[in-house]
Amino acid sequence: MSSIDRNSPVPIYHQLKTLIQEQIENGVWQPGDRIPTEQELCQLYGISRSPVRQALKELAYEGILCRRPGLGTFVEGNVARKPASDTPIQMISSDPYWSKVLELVTRAWNAEHPNLRITFQIDVVSHNQLYQLLSTAVGNGTAPDVAMVDSVWMAGLAQSGFLYALDDEELGSRWSYTEFVKGLYPSFVEANSFDGKLYGLPVKADASLLWYRKDWFAREGLTPPQDWDQLITVATHFLQPDVQARYGLSYPLAFPGGTAGGEASVYNLMPFIWSAGGEIFDPQTGAVVLDSPATKSALRFVRGMVTRYHVSPPEVINYEWDTSPRLLAAGEVAMALGGSYESDLILDASGWSGEEFARRVGCVPPPAAPGKHRVSTVGGTSYAILRQCPGPELVMDVLRVAIRPEVVGELYCSMLKTLPSHSFDAFLDSETEPLLKQTSRMIASGRARPSIPEYVKVSRQLQAMLEAVISNDAPVNEIVQRTAEFIGVITERPCWPT
Repeated sequence: MSSIDRNSPVPIYHQLKTLIQEQIENGVWQPGDRIPTEQELCQLYGISRSPVRQALKELAYEGILCRRPGLGTFVEGNVARKPASDTPIQMISSDPYWSKVLELVTRAWNAEHPNLRITFQIDVVSHNQLYQLLSTAVGNGTAPDVAMVDSVWMAGLAQSGFLYALDDEELGSRWSYTEFVKGLYPSFVEANSFDGKLYGLPVKADASLLWYRKDWFAREGLTPPQDWDQLITVATHFLQPDVQARYGLSYPLAFPGGTAGGEASVYNLMPFIWSAGGEIFDPQTGAVVLDSPATKSALRFVRGMVTRYHVSPPEVINYEWDTSPRLLAAGEVAMALGGSYESDLILDASGWSGEEFARRVGCVPPPAAPGKHRVSTVGGTSYAILRQCPGPELVMDVLRVAIRPEVVGELYCSMLKTLPSHSFDAFLDSETEPLLKQTSRMIASGRARPSIPEYVKVSRQLQAMLEAVISNDAPVNEIVQRTAEFIGVITERPCWPT
């Protein structure tokens, strides 16, 4: 890269960041050198000051640059130049925390393959923009080698022809595809497959759950709820005036409940429908069967949490994906429907240590319909290799290292992350990693959302349905029927009321 491409899907600040890194790696700017000022960089590349500041901020945070007030910005003295022989692997991701994992994978690979060294070049973008940015890059012929994507997007990307199937012969004979599939939990094979082929390499697993303030529950003599009735009983306990005053609560329970929450709304509330016996599609025929008594029963309960029992605020329809865990971290709610992937967010937002987090916060599967079984939504992030990748066999070999528990296991545990495999579950110690062991069990028995190319559009309909159920007085029957009909049109499937 030698200039800023305003037509690129890659954000301008990321392009500038890459340009500065290349100048340092090529020796144009040596350790100790002062680089151009913000104004000079703006003039040099014809861009505004905002992306310049963001690029310099990230490079300073990563230890590549040092900003000295009144003097300028300098190349750090201990920045090592990458060997010219390093093979770059370009990746797009929405996870700002994942660079430490890839740095560990890079060290492990390079130690084992000193004559075939690699380095990851990562573009971190907004989760809500990743799908569109990736699609645009493929269309422009500038796709990265690898994308870290939400598993619910895998079928759509695969149908578009963007990805290698993991059993493709171009990924090499050293890749033991059959053994790998056997080692995965079945729900993750389903979630990352399209038309009978696996396209995603699951690298981060999560399960929907109910976070609760374990310390408050102990003080109140309460146990975490297992079904809807117990959920209301516990929540209304926290609505008692003296209990509300003790903890400074307005409402005891938070969850994302509409289009503002995006996919998180579906992820967190589908367990209510599944537990009641509802489905989106019939498992045998594929027909749309959302319009069922079970779905309506679940949605009436969701509506009731806001309008009848008043254990959650009407504003849940405006909650974004991270609002609920932040409220829990701030001590503003006693419970939050969320996902195991939120643990690092709660840690960051609360300022608690790992030990304090374990003492204050607990989690259980989402409460079930009375007399039914609890079920979690499972999902996560997967590596996908793009067909524009010039060296897919090498990339596949490197990614195999990235899913080995003996390589990444300890770091995953420190980050409270889980691999969806039997080998990682065996790696965990229930005494030292109780939270991970518990979420691993939820993941092993959880349910994946439908793996269909139209899922993104289906999800938008489900989000709108949930928001309508909570925010207006229209009969639940009408809302569900309308949503089922829309999904039938989108997916070109028959719609059967049950």
